[in-house]
Amino acid sequence: MKFTLVLLSAFVAAAIARPQEESIPKPGIIPVLQRDEVHDDFGQYALSYLSGDGTSMTEQGALKINSEGTGHVLVKQGSVRYYAPDGTPINLEYTADENGFQPKGSHLPTPPSVPVA
Repeated sequence: MKFTLVLLSAFVAAAIARPQEESIPKPGIIPVLQRDEVHDDFGQYALSYLSGDGTSMTEQGALKINSEGTGHVLVKQGSVRYYAPDGTPINLEYTADENGFQPKGSHLPTPPSVPVA
């Protein structure tokens, strides 16, 4: 009898602990309204897209000879635009080259100013 009670308790605990149905509503599929992509034989490219929710992205890239003249560096420039959950438009512009990724946007944190010594 005790064994049956323990076994039944284990089944009840397992049933309660199982993942429940997700209560967060899933958004519908957002269509891609426009998509363009162009490549050439010299390592240059341009791409862009626009989706139904107003999200957009553009990017251009090209190979550039590095500062030592011994190889190439892929230089990219682009922008991304989307809306934050509260409806605020977010605009991010960026460059990526031999100096790394350099984003610019009013939503990004800024470092504190360096005090004068």
